[in-house]
Amino acid sequence: MSHGLRQSLDNHPAPNRKFETALNQGKVTATDLTVEKVGVSARQIDYRFNEVKSHEEATDVAENLVRRVDYLLEPLAIIERDPSGRQIQIRSQKPSSDGDTRRYYEMNVDHSGVSIERYAAAGGDREQDEIHLTRESFERLCHDLDDASVNSTTKR
Repeated sequence: MSHGLRQSLDNHPAPNRKFETALNQGKVTATDLTVEKVGVSARQIDYRFNEVKSHEEATDVAENLVRRVDYLLEPLAIIERDPSGRQIQIRSQKPSSDGDTRRYYEMNVDHSGVSIERYAAAGGDREQDEIHLTRESFERLCHDLDDASVNSTTKR
């Protein structure tokens, strides 16, 4: 993992603060990030591309992420492609269950970047849930977001 990203996590000032770091192809922002010795938690992880992507390139990014990001709690799958070509939605293939509550990841990919959130749904209601990752998984996810972005432009 990159020394710069690890150092940024080590220097993160306090719990529940915004985290930002620049990578090669874009910038990662985590909302309300709390960094502990072995793990992190955030409300949302957002990755913005340095350069706007075409719909084909954004689709490539989504497909690359589904292939690459195989270490979260649930495997991911592309669920929906906006017919107007503006957004691709990725979700957990099979949500985790805790009694009547289902928890799942949701990623939205568009021409400007990727947003990642976690939800808890019970009955017909859903609420945003914390994303909990080990520090190593968070670093890996950041790099996978960046690598999926660069590979989309060189793939064609």
